[in-house]
Parts: sequence; C-alpha cells; structure tokens
Amino acid sequence: MTAARCVRSTLTAVLAVGLFATAAPAGWAVDEVEQARAERKRLQLQIGDVTAELERLSVRITDARVERKRLEADVAALQVEAGEAAEALTTQAVSAYTLGRLGSVGGLFGAVGPGQAVDRARMLAGMGRREQEEIERAAVARAALASRRAELDDLVDALEADQDRAAVLRADLDAAFATAQVHERDVESRRARQREVSRDRQRGTYACPLGMPYNFRDTWGAPRSGGRRHKGVDMFAPMGADVYAITAGTISRQSTSRLGGLGLYLSGDDGNVYYYAHLKGILPGYTPGRRVRAGELVAHNGDSGNARGGAPHIHLEVRPGGTAPVSPYPFAAAACF
Repeated sequence: MTAARCVRSTLTAVLAVGLFATAAPAGWAVDEVEQARAERKRLQLQIGDVTAELERLSVRITDARVERKRLEADVAALQVEAGEAAEALTTQAVSAYTLGRLGSVGGLFGAVGPGQAVDRARMLAGMGRREQEEIERAAVARAALASRRAELDDLVDALEADQDRAAVLRADLDAAFATAQVHERDVESRRARQREVSRDRQRGTYACPLGMPYNFRDTWGAPRSGGRRHKGVDMFAPMGADVYAITAGTISRQSTSRLGGLGLYLSGDDGNVYYYAHLKGILPGYTPGRRVRAGELVAHNGDSGNARGGAPHIHLEVRPGGTAPVSPYPFAAAACF
C-alpha cells in the first residue's frame, strides 16, 4: 500500500466514525446532559486525530519536496556527465577517422610498424567501449532518476490532496464541535429550567414558558372585550423574550388570528394541548410534527393580535385532551414557582 493510500485510509476511518451523531429522539432514556457532554468529547478526540494526521502529512510533504530537489540536482549532474561523455566520444571518432579507422585499416599501419598499429587499434577500441559504456550508464541512471522524480511528483500531489481533504475535515469537525458546545449549553440550560410535577392533570417534566424576568397572576374567567371571559393566563415578559415548551410533546399547529395573533399549539405527552398566543415569532423549523422537550426554546414573546400596543405577553391556554380550556394558572404556577 502506498503512503498516499495509507493517509487516505486514515482519513476515511475518521470519517466513518461519523461527524454529526444525533441525539436519541423520543423517550430520551439517556441523560441529555451526559449525552451532550459525551458528543462534545467524541468530537474533541476526532479533532485531535485529524490535527495529528495533518501534522504528519505536512512533514511527509516537506520530506518529499526535499527529496525531489535532490533528485533534480542528480539528474542535472548526470545530464552534464552524459554530455561530456558524448563529446569525448565524438572527439575520439574524429581522431579514429583521421587515422583511417573509419575508412581503411591502412592508416593504422602508417606507424613505425605493425606492432604499434595493433596497439593503437586496441587503444582506440578500448576508448570507444569505455566512453560508450559511460554514456549508456548515464542514460540508464538518468531515466531511473526521472522515473523516481515522477513518482515523487505523484506522491506530493497525493499528499497535498489528502492534506486539503484533512483540512476540510478539520474545519467540519471544528464546526461540529462548536455546535456540540452550543447544544450542551442549551441542554444544561433547559435541564436547569425543568422540574418534576405530579398533580391532577399535570404529571411529568415541566418548564416555565418564560425565562426571568416575568410576571403573571390568575385571571381565569376575568371579563374581556365583547362580553368574553378570559380562558387563559397572561404571562408578561419583555418584548422578544424567549418562550419555551412547557412540557415535552409535538408541535401540532401554527395559527394566525385577529384576537390571538401569531399562535402555536403544543400537544404535550401528558395528554394536554397547550396554546401560546400573541407571539412575536416562532423559531424556524418549529412546524407541525416537530418534537420538543420541556424547556426547549420555541418562540419569542410579543404583542401580536389584539394585544398590539399593549404590554408584551403570551396568552397561555391548557386544553386537556384537546377539548375545552381549563384554568392554566395551576399549570404555569407549578412550572414556574
């Protein structure tokens, strides 16, 4: 297996673990806080693994580049050597021709005697073989080095590609880690708002629909315009204040009306339907079918509907089994006080 493939296998293994493990849905048997902390720690370990891989890649890329430069210098030296050998062979060929070696053997015997002619022929033949062997050796070495340089080029390209991929993975992990930190803080904050309630129609985990500061009192049945009676509890808080799910359940409906303005219906796991009215806004994604936990941020306090221009508040109703409203004050008081 090549070095580049080893690197790619390591990165693939990191990816296989999964960057964005999701929290367990409905039921939530696993403690949410511990689960959020475990997810943050898991991502932190993955970031460490990828960072170490990035460092190893950086060292290997540097080493490969140094080796490539060394080979380039060797190739350049061999090219000079081969050129000098070729030039020497050319000079020898000219000399041989002058002596008649390339024309007739007579030139060889123009010396003092036959013995010297034989010695001269042997010398020239030996010089030719040596020079030719040197040229051939240089050519073979040059071809081998060129091949090795091409391999190094491929390795550097592969390592740089893996380094880029690892950098992207590191960025994704950093983003996932930041999200996990926010999620952990949200879970801890939500858990701090939760309390166990066991009374009549209200049994389970609940959270105050508003964060401090807020104010409300029991106004169930109080007269309203047009001869109506108040069928909820008005919970006052600053404009835009966070509005939370009073209990775990499912968003069942959003509404807009002249009286209630922007509204949100939550079908609680406790069998009650909770209606929030006069909202300024509902968080994106909190549409029918969305599961929520007690204390989860779902909307923002406002003065929509017939509350326009008055003190910002949410009108909260409780409808057991989705039927007629009952006094919501005991539900809100149990969750908030």
